[in-house]
Amino acid sequence: MAMKAFTMRTGCSMLALAVLVATTAAQTAFDPVLTVDSCTKSKLVLTVTGAEDGGIIYIQGQDAACRQTTSSTSSSHEIDFTSCNLQWEESFKVIIQKKALYQTGADKKIPVMCVADLGDLTVSNNITAADKDDDAGQNKTVKPTATMKLFSNGVDVAGTTVKLTDTITMLLELDADYIQDFDIKARDCTADNIEVITSYCAADTELFPHMSQVSQGQLSASFGAFRTTSLAGGSVSMPFSCTLQVCLGSCSATVCTDGQNSYGRKKRQAEDQDNDVDEISVGSSIKITTEEVVIEAPEANDDLCMNQGLFIALIIIMTGGLVATTIAAVMMFRKLQEKAGILSKLSGGQLSHMPMA
Repeated sequence: MAMKAFTMRTGCSMLALAVLVATTAAQTAFDPVLTVDSCTKSKLVLTVTGAEDGGIIYIQGQDAACRQTTSSTSSSHEIDFTSCNLQWEESFKVIIQKKALYQTGADKKIPVMCVADLGDLTVSNNITAADKDDDAGQNKTVKPTATMKLFSNGVDVAGTTVKLTDTITMLLELDADYIQDFDIKARDCTADNIEVITSYCAADTELFPHMSQVSQGQLSASFGAFRTTSLAGGSVSMPFSCTLQVCLGSCSATVCTDGQNSYGRKKRQAEDQDNDVDEISVGSSIKITTEEVVIEAPEANDDLCMNQGLFIALIIIMTGGLVATTIAAVMMFRKLQEKAGILSKLSGGQLSHMPMA
């Protein structure tokens, strides 16, 4: 009897152990993988693999606007920063939930941070979370890019030849993916070996003006074409380059020594500095010539018309001379014929009165 009771207790213990093992296996079997693809233009793009069909992914602490459905294969998810009340360089929790209607211990909680540090960094997933996190945190660094364009009369003239009398407009612009989140200011610019912007202000406003802001992420300056001195004449290549300061959000204007504003660093208290995150370089080049390259078509046409008129006049004169010469020759020929006829008659009459031998 005692043996039977022991057997029953042992059987119950084995059954409980089997249930525990099965539950643990079920929980560990749910192991989705989250990858941060990008963090640009005010949105976060994630890829989730190995989740459940009909499961959900969302940002902890936010409302249903940040909730999306997962897939058992692979699914891409875009999280809007504004809708989900997210900020740069602020850690938040991404929850991957196995079942949409209820939470279990198998659900994943992963800390994520979008880092606006634009240097060449080695990103390590080592964020320390305050509570349970199932995967190591993920940092995503973003490096904006920008371009320099040179225009004359609204035409992009980069890489071409312009005249020394032309007006050039330089446009510095962040690429479209970054223009909503970042801003730029020109710290230093050179034209060949000539400094045109130094310490965020124009070095010589008669040569090159202060930079003005078109909109966030766009700067411009218009100036008369110039080049380094060349005694040989011809065209001279002028490479332009700028080092840009990148700000997270808007950059402030610089107050230069002449009292004018330029888009660079404004001297303020340390606690009120721009949120500078990195520097990037941009450049372009044009050739500048002192020679006129415009074909003056109207004057060429006038010369052509004058040449044609002179030619026609000469033709008329020559034709008139030829006609006059021909008429004179005909009249002379007729007179000669008349004289010949008269002589012939005279000769005939004399012969008829001569005695016959």
